[in-house]
Amino acid sequence: MTARRVGGGVALIAVCALAGCVTDSVETTSGRPLPPPPKSVDPAPATSPINAISVLKAQRPVDTTGNGFPNRLDVAVYLFSRPYPVPRYANGSLVFTYYPVGSFDAVAGASTPPLATWTFDGDMLAAAAVDDVIGPGYALALDLGAVGKSRLDVESADLVVEFVPRAGEPVRATSIQRITFVTY
Repeated sequence: MTARRVGGGVALIAVCALAGCVTDSVETTSGRPLPPPPKSVDPAPATSPINAISVLKAQRPVDTTGNGFPNRLDVAVYLFSRPYPVPRYANGSLVFTYYPVGSFDAVAGASTPPLATWTFDGDMLAAAAVDDVIGPGYALALDLGAVGKSRLDVESADLVVEFVPRAGEPVRATSIQRITFVTY
């Protein structure tokens, strides 16, 4: 009889110990409550026009040819149909252009010819499609060799990005990004 009481007591202690662990709230290390869980957002309809572009680029181009001039810049482009907050894929072309520094005005356009231009469309965009933490977009490489050049006779250039839909008006990214051609 004594063995049964000891076994039952051990089980009772184990149940009581487990029942005592209850978390009433979850807080960060600063003592603030965690943010609410993310909400599901409907994607933009395929018929809504692209009206905004977000461009992410590598910090600087790299020299893949060994000639001492950085020739390839990796970029990621996300197309938006505002007010929808999630990017989406779209039919059309992405056009990337290097201009001499300060020669492109967002309102007036270019005052000098471009240094280099890349156009990606159709199968090229389909091959570059990614779906990452930001959402659907395109990961591309702007390589001077692809446009018949091995170097540019400048220390830096301004990058302008446009999306040209199959139907409708072209959309230009609102920022002009400075690209510095420096090797380290």
